[in-house]
Amino acid sequence: MDRRELLLEVRRTRNDCVFGLRLTLDAQRGERGIAFAESYDYLPLPGDPGREYIYSVYAPYDALGPLTAYFEQLLGQTFDGTPADRFVACFHALVAAGELGDNLALQENHRRVATWCEAAGIPAESETFSWINSD
Repeated sequence: MDRRELLLEVRRTRNDCVFGLRLTLDAQRGERGIAFAESYDYLPLPGDPGREYIYSVYAPYDALGPLTAYFEQLLGQTFDGTPADRFVACFHALVAAGELGDNLALQENHRRVATWCEAAGIPAESETFSWINSD
């Protein structure tokens, strides 16, 4: 059973963009069982049909324990609950601390998560997805 967590969603009115940070945990996905996504959904405007960009970082599900320990050490705090609960709590804490969020440059959230995985000794795969509305 997978777990999907919305960490942050902000509607940027200046360019009609919905910015989001999401975390998905799914043991069935193995090497891509941990997924972090930084997304930009540009809604349709006159003369612009809209588009979406997603910058993702994937790590093996079996790295949940070591990654949780790394993030708890980085944050200087421990969380209660299952390993998945603790991992999600770490990401909410990173958003609350401003380490991840809407205030960062394009793809910076994605870069930070990939860098933290590397620092924890966990292999991570990055992926970029884009979609342009053709209507």
